[in-house]
Order: sequence, then C-alpha cells, then structure tokens
Amino acid sequence: TITLGATEAFASALRTVGRPGDKCVVFQPFHELYPSQCRIFYLEPVYVTLRECDGGWNYDKDELEVAMQGAKILILNTPHNPTGKVFARDELEHIVSLCQ
Repeated sequence: TITLGATEAFASALRTVGRPGDKCVVFQPFHELYPSQCRIFYLEPVYVTLRECDGGWNYDKDELEVAMQGAKILILNTPHNPTGKVFARDELEHIVSLCQ
C-alpha cells in the first residue's frame, strides 16, 4: 500500500486489522495520533504505562498481560515515540508470547 505519510499509513493499518469495539493496546506516554485514530475507527484503547526508572523506561509485565487479554491490536514501535525507548530482546520476547 502506498500512502501519503505516516498518519495515513497508520490509519490504513488500523482500519485493516481492527473492527469497531476491538481492544487496542497502547504504551503511554504515546504519540497524540494513537487515541484519535482509535476513536475514528471505534476501537477501544487500553493503556500500559511506561515508567521512567534509572534513566530508562520500563513497563509492568502484569499490567501488559491484563491489557492484552482479548486485545486484537497492539501498537508497538521501537524506538518508542515519544520516549525513545528501545525495547530489549527479552521485552520483545515477552510481548510476542502475549500475541500468540
């Protein structure tokens, strides 16, 4: 798919995989685009907080596991926007295990 920019590409991806009422997990802080795009397509955003700790950003695994229950979509970008967090391999493996 060819798009005119990231906003259009993101909207196209959400519309393709999401259906009204689907849960969409979003790490926060988040780019302002994510919740507004969820609302446009009647998706239910569920937020997982990245917490600043020792100069880095971490998420609570239990919080993510609860958020992922029944979710159809996970918005994950690494480096994360706006924190710049690069998810570590063990974090990505944990996230993948929840998506299977």
